[in-house]
Amino acid sequence: MSASSAKNTTEPILVRVAVAKNVPSVKIFVAGSYKIINAITREALSEGRYLRSTILTAADKGFRLGDAELNANVIEIESVGGARIYINDRIFRGEIRVLKSDKGLVAVNTVELEGYLYGVVRNEVSTWWPMEAIKAQVIAARTYVLYQIKESKGKDYDVTADVGSQVYGGIFSEKWRTNRAVDLTRGKVLVYNGAIFPAYFHATCGGATFDAANLWNISLPPLKGVKCDWCKKSPHYSWERWVPLKEAKTKLENAGYAVGDIEAFEVIKKDPSGRIMEIEVKGSQDTVDMSGKDLRSIIGADMLRSTNFKTTIIGDYIVFEGFGWGHGVGMCQWGDYYMSRAGKKAEEILNFYYPGSTITNYKDTR
Repeated sequence: MSASSAKNTTEPILVRVAVAKNVPSVKIFVAGSYKIINAITREALSEGRYLRSTILTAADKGFRLGDAELNANVIEIESVGGARIYINDRIFRGEIRVLKSDKGLVAVNTVELEGYLYGVVRNEVSTWWPMEAIKAQVIAARTYVLYQIKESKGKDYDVTADVGSQVYGGIFSEKWRTNRAVDLTRGKVLVYNGAIFPAYFHATCGGATFDAANLWNISLPPLKGVKCDWCKKSPHYSWERWVPLKEAKTKLENAGYAVGDIEAFEVIKKDPSGRIMEIEVKGSQDTVDMSGKDLRSIIGADMLRSTNFKTTIIGDYIVFEGFGWGHGVGMCQWGDYYMSRAGKKAEEILNFYYPGSTITNYKDTR
């Protein structure tokens, strides 16, 4: 169900979350009564009162659940009477659909919107943060996933459960304070000119947020970037990483850049926030230009926490010194924290990081 089709009705909005993607198998356990059905024909394939931990794999005619064959291309596992469904040792609300892809199995949890947010927010901010900071995070997260629902029509799922979308852990990730923030903001979303937009967020901007147009095919005033002085006390405001030259050379070669021994880096272009748009890598065999985003991906996002950095070669190492953590677009989460500590309300925080946006109920969006 899309966000638009749910407007002005009492029907819940459902989110389809890929909780396991392109894996050889998934482990299933159901504590209580359940049904496994063919998702296409709606035929019951198996049912019972308790399903011990069992491995599900692909088979020629469908799936194999333990020793049992399930003749279907797509199956759904339904909870009966409130039974809890575990996938790979995590409990999920709602139902589970499993389908086959060219690379393995995809397990999709279909869950009501607010229940989905219960499983997200604790993974994005801490439960001890001020309530206004958590509420701002909830509204941004709700806006983001509703946008993704609209964009994913015709696909097998709306979002993934990892950092590629929003980190979703199911019931194990739910905590009282973050659930309370979801309840207090129920239905609230951000809009620009009446329309929901992708309300991106990241850990720490390092002094300024980034224009989304530099990363993705989207250009909107709320995502153009703002100067931010709020995150200076963030534990991730500045960072330093020492990467062996040999390791960097190997990673570049694996990515198709055979530059030889690395001799120097030269920044060609930066954006107003200080992030590198284009950088030159000079080697003993070749010199190549690439985006800061690509270099970060090649070296590793955990090593290069952002594209706002400078480089120095010291002995057998490249020293990266930088600011911020994450892609830099939208709300700076540690800025959110310190703004709330200063007495700012969720609405003020969101207006600062997404200028020109307004808060409304999702039923009033287009």
